[in-house]
Order: sequence, then C-alpha cells, then structure tokens
Amino acid sequence: MSSESPEICFREQLLHWQESGTTLALPDIILAKGQSAGVMGPSGCGKSSWLRCLLGEAVGHVKLTGEFYVRDREISKLAIEDRNIGILLQDNPLFPHYSVRKNLAFALQKKNVSRAEQNQMIASQLALLGMADFIDRLPGQLSGGQRARIGLLRTVLAEPALVLLDEPFNALDSQRRQQVRDWTFAFLKQRGISSIIVSHQADDLTYVDQHVSWPEGVSE
Repeated sequence: MSSESPEICFREQLLHWQESGTTLALPDIILAKGQSAGVMGPSGCGKSSWLRCLLGEAVGHVKLTGEFYVRDREISKLAIEDRNIGILLQDNPLFPHYSVRKNLAFALQKKNVSRAEQNQMIASQLALLGMADFIDRLPGQLSGGQRARIGLLRTVLAEPALVLLDEPFNALDSQRRQQVRDWTFAFLKQRGISSIIVSHQADDLTYVDQHVSWPEGVSE
C-alpha cells in the first residue's frame, strides 16, 4: 500500500457460512481518517458476526476473507490486540463494580504511563465531556446516555484507528438516542477516528460518509 492510501481499506470481502456453505460478497469500505461507514441490514443477517471477524475474534460459524488494511497494515493474520481496532456493543458493558475512573483506566493499561498520568488523562477527558463530577460514580449511578458516553470514551482512550459500533444506541429511548448518536459521531470525527456502524435504523446512519447496503438472502 502506498503512502497515499486511505486510513481504512477493506476490499474483496467474502463472508462464508461454514454450515450452509453460503457466501456473501460484501461491498468495499474505504475511509479517510475520521470518516465513517454505515451498514444497513435487518437483524440476524450476519452484520455482528462480520464485525467480530474484523475485530479479530474467532467466530466458529463464519469465515471472513479479503484484503483488510488499517493504516497501511494488512491485519488479517494479526491478533485482536495488534489490529488497532476498538468496538462498542449495543449493551455497552461497563464493569458494574468499577467506578468511572477504574473503567476508563482499564483502557490505558497497555500504555506506558504512570498512575498519576492515567488519572490526569482521565480527569481531563471527563472534563471535556462535562462529566468531571462523575469520576467516582459506579455505572449503576449513571443514566443511559451517560453510560453510553463513558463506554465510547473508554473505547477511544486506547487510541484505535477504527471503532466498530454494533447497534450501540438500541438501549436508549428515542430522544436520548438522537442526543447520544449526534455526540458520538462528532466525538469520533473531532479525534480523527474512523468508524463503522451497523444498524437496522436509518436514522443511525445520518452522519456517515459511506453508506453500505448489506446483501440480501442470509439469516443467522
């Protein structure tokens, strides 16, 4: 790949179901830094399995092949921790018995920074979100929107090149969903982090740069 290559380039993607023998040819996804792609499709069609394959998880019933470049590196044979990809799931699991501070510190474990530097980084990021006073609260003491913001912040503190968003707003009511969705895309774009969101709600894809239609004909 040349120095002018995009930030994210997934090409010639084939998603193969082991048991049925069905294969889906997926559209190419090419993103510049900070851009997003939105993948539309019904529930149970394989979108979440595809995201897990991109992340690097072993997904027993499907296999994904193709060319997968993240910042000029082909990631197909790399372990999860080496792919520079983060994921935010629809149930947005924070550690329930950890404070906001400890949940965010978990994302910084692999960084070569002192505990004091970690605390300073966490405090400054929470202040930017207007949530400085929430640093010692438990997830159960937060609203759904607040938990969603902390979940995304934990994901991006690891500084991934790409964030995968798997129906991340489903647990929110319609008003909160719009607020958190608007904030999420602005937050990622501001930090130059590319993203791929999968959803069966068209409104979730309002701000994406590339719209991807999921092929029809497969149900998990």
